[in-house]
Formats: sequence, structure tokens, C-alpha cells
Amino acid sequence: MFVQEVAIDIKTEANKDELVEEFNLLISHFRSNGQTQGKIESQFIDHNRIVCFPFSHEKNSLSSEFHNFYVNRQIEKLENICGSKLQVRTVGKTFESYQGACKCEKPELYILITNYITIQSPITCGTCNQALPLYKLPKYSDHGYRPFLSWESNYQSCDTLQMNCEVGEHWALNQMQESNSQLSKQGLEICKKVEELTGVPTYYYLFNYRKIIGDELTKPCPKCGKQWNLKEPLHGFYDFKCDACKLVSTVTSNS
Repeated sequence: MFVQEVAIDIKTEANKDELVEEFNLLISHFRSNGQTQGKIESQFIDHNRIVCFPFSHEKNSLSSEFHNFYVNRQIEKLENICGSKLQVRTVGKTFESYQGACKCEKPELYILITNYITIQSPITCGTCNQALPLYKLPKYSDHGYRPFLSWESNYQSCDTLQMNCEVGEHWALNQMQESNSQLSKQGLEICKKVEELTGVPTYYYLFNYRKIIGDELTKPCPKCGKQWNLKEPLHGFYDFKCDACKLVSTVTSNS
């Protein structure tokens, strides 16, 4: 990913602690608009300057062309209080080989997927298998994408529980791998709306860590009961895909 520097100089007598709170709110709005990735920002104040180094999928992710109502309003408020303009610049990449996000003009499908350690967008392009910044989608709700972040947080919490194997492991695992769980229903509802907004078929990734007896590839879709195994894994990862239920999954690793 790209690493951005977001900063503003304080040229007024405003309370610095209050300014830090206002700056933090701006970073939160960037996040809910899909312009930055991750939850914890390295925000700090240095004399008369507030600085933050968030991650982003694209070099121009923080460009004004992607701002929503809340981002624009908070930038204006912060600049008025500080008496200076917000400064944004790209300072580097996390990996030299990082090529950026999805650039497909007409994706064949989208996939809603995340896990407990990733900070990438929860929407992946099914054509190029790269993350799609949320701001590339039509506005989902209240000028932004908070429902995505709600589902993402819920999913990552469940994934953390099942990975820790101490508290709530089985409940969390069921939330992730049962198509009728609260978590899956929340995700499927997002997929349905994304498809309505974009016209692109949008699939939900169903985690699979079941103990399977027999040939798993002959097992039917857990939701509709029809065959859903692929002749060849999609992107070398997805072994199952149900076009009727908009589900994708993998063979279990619990063997």
C-alpha cells in the first residue's frame, strides 16, 4: 500500500488538544469514506503541526475528487480553526512491488472478503483479484461506506476469536461459515446492494473449516443444495462458486 502524510500547521491560538480531536475526526471520515485503510493511525502533534501517516490503496486516494460531504466539511472546519491549509503527500509504499488497487474498467464480479490481519478493502475484484477502494463504488449509505466497516469489524472480531482458540471459538467459526448466520446475512445484504448499485455480480466469501467426510468437491452449495464446485479454482484460491446464492468458498484446511 501507499503511505500518506496528512498534516496541518496551527497558526492560531486555538486549543491544541481540541485541534487534535478535530484532526482525528477528519481521519475517521477518510476511513469511513474508504480513502484510508486500517484502524489505528500514527497521529501526533509536533509543536504547531499535527501529522498522521495513514495507509491508502492508491497514490491519489486522498485526492479531493474522492472526498464526500463529511470529509469536505471537516477539512473546511479544521482549516478555519488552524488558519492554514491541509497538506497531503505520498511518502512511500509498504512494498516496492506494490502495484496498487484494481484498475479493471468492467469487472466480471466483486467478492466481499476480509480476515483478522488484513487492512485491505473488504471488496476484491473477481477479475484481477486486487482490492477495490470503497470510494470507487457509488456511495453506499449516508455519503460513505460505514456498513462495510461494520461488517468488516464484526468479521475480523469473529476471525480473531477462532484464531485465538480460547474464547467463543466455535460460535465465531459458525458465524463465519454458516450461510444463515447473522454475520453472513449482514455480508450478503451488502453484496446485494453493491450489485444493485453497480450492476456487477457481488459474491460473499463463506469461510470453511469443517471436518469433511468423503469428496468435498462433490458437496452441494450449503444454501441452495446445488452443485457449486469449480472445474478450476478461481485465482488459485476459490474452489466453490454459486451464482444463484452469490457465494464463494474454499475447500477446508481442517483435514
